This record gives sequence, structure tokens and C-alpha cells, in this order.
Amino acid sequence: MTTATTDLAGYPARYFAAWNQRDLAVALNIVAETVDWHDPSLPSPITDREGAAGFFTAAWSGFPDLAFIPVGEPLIDVTNQRITQEWRMVGTHTGEGFPPGVPATHRSFDVTGVDVWQLDHYGRAVSVHAYWNVATLLAQLGLV
Repeated sequence: MTTATTDLAGYPARYFAAWNQRDLAVALNIVAETVDWHDPSLPSPITDREGAAGFFTAAWSGFPDLAFIPVGEPLIDVTNQRITQEWRMVGTHTGEGFPPGVPATHRSFDVTGVDVWQLDHYGRAVSVHAYWNVATLLAQLGLV
């Protein structure tokens, strides 16, 4: 069973809305129970919803106004149930906890990147691979 093309095309909007709305239950609904989530800001991949919950809450804690803005239209690979979407991540570092041990800098950021998701037949991500430059974020925050 494969996810319909329209469901695949709609996933990035659901993913970005999950990040932007700050409701953990809603955010976890976009991720499968077992996931292979790679992000350059993480020391190791996230493998389950518990890890995803920690990532969401830490990011929201450090960047309370964090928002993802899609750039262009998603690219869809129906055969492999994969979607790719470019994005902008914007916000202000006004909270504590992320990056770990770093006090709030009160500086804003605007970073571009790309995510590649693979979905299960329920429309949840079993794989999330984020590609963006952490050094760009750290420079904008005045941390390097």
C-alpha cells in the first residue's frame, strides 16, 4: 500500500505546522513510533517518539518563536514515498536549554535548509533527514 501523491505533497505543510503550533501531541502525530531522524544539530539520530518529543521541547524551549517557512513546492518520489522540501527556519534565541548549556543570546536567526522525509502508509515519517548548516545558526546567534 502506498500513500497517495496528494497525501505525500501535503506532508511538508503538516510537518511545518506541527513545529510551528507547539502542541507536543500534535507534533508527535507526524512521526512514526520508530523513526530514523538525522539532524545536524543532534549528537545522534532520533530513533523513536520519545527522542522526537525531547527534540521538539528542547527546540521550543530555546527558541519560543521558532517557525518553519516552506520555500517553493515539495519534490515527491511516489515510488519510495519520499518528499523533499526546502525551508527557512526563523526565530529568536530567548529561551534556555537549546543549544544545551547556552544562555539565551536574544538574537534572531534566519537559516535555510532542506528536509527529506519517507512516510509509512499512515502518512507519518519513518525517516527524517535534515540538511542545513549549524555553523550559520551559531554565527547568527553570536556563538562563534
